[in-house]
Amino acid sequence: MNLLTSLYSFRKSDRDAVIIIILVIVIAVVLLPFVSDMDDGKQQGRYDRNGRNGSAVYNNARYFAQPGSNDGSAPAQAQCELFAFDPNTADSTQFLRLGLQPWQVRNIYKYRSRGGRYRKKSDFARLYGLTLEKYRQLEPYIVIGKEVMAADVIPQTAYASSPRNGQAAMPQQAPTQAPSAYRYSKLQHGETVDINTADTTELKRIPAIGSYYARRIVELRQRRQTFTSPEELLTIRNFPETALTYMRASQNFAKIHVNTMSQKQLAAHPLLNYTQARDIFNLRRTSGPLRALKDLSVLPSITQDHLRRLATFIVFE
Repeated sequence: MNLLTSLYSFRKSDRDAVIIIILVIVIAVVLLPFVSDMDDGKQQGRYDRNGRNGSAVYNNARYFAQPGSNDGSAPAQAQCELFAFDPNTADSTQFLRLGLQPWQVRNIYKYRSRGGRYRKKSDFARLYGLTLEKYRQLEPYIVIGKEVMAADVIPQTAYASSPRNGQAAMPQQAPTQAPSAYRYSKLQHGETVDINTADTTELKRIPAIGSYYARRIVELRQRRQTFTSPEELLTIRNFPETALTYMRASQNFAKIHVNTMSQKQLAAHPLLNYTQARDIFNLRRTSGPLRALKDLSVLPSITQDHLRRLATFIVFE
């Protein structure tokens, strides 16, 4: 009664404000238990979705509950199982059974989606976050399929001919007579590849030459038109010098008759490009017949390095 009497002693505006504050406090006290229960239910539901039907990572993870844990309140740590697996074809379920973390599985999938392949066991050790102890645990169980295995680790005996129609097996033949798969094996001592005609597959047969250097060789050949010696490849940064012994550069180029050949004939020569052929033709037309290599040195399209390469093939007549 005293409270009500006090309220009536206030002005109307103050009395309305006090009543509103009291109502807010009462509503908050009444609804607080319900809000708390709803929040607990959401948290429980989140764990249930992660453990059963949630995100793709947990759905594919196939977590296994520890013994004696059946409440389903949170996803349990996966048990580690060791079994033979191919990192190029294994799915997320298998990786998680092996004890890898979900974020590591995602990194493997990203690497494979970009065309990456594990060509030998040690490649898998580069997985981000994989400890040396874990890699040593998994290493005996890693199996790399031969279709992606590096060529230099596949035994060449795998390509030996097998008996057919009752005939005796043929002995292993020279590379030109072996099955096409033989061309992926590395060159032996004394064998060479013509760097003026070889494609990237043939170039990768050279010891110390992989996909990167094979592409660089082809790109450089396209800019130079042709190579006059394997030593020209040393202009490629960090190029392995030991690979030069397995290379040769064909020298069966026609002579360049700079004073009699037309511009079209000059441009068709493998040692000259269109710009160089045009400059030589224009120089000859304006200055008369060319007499020596120094006459070509005034052309901006022909460098001193290119001039040395041309010296053997140019004829001044």
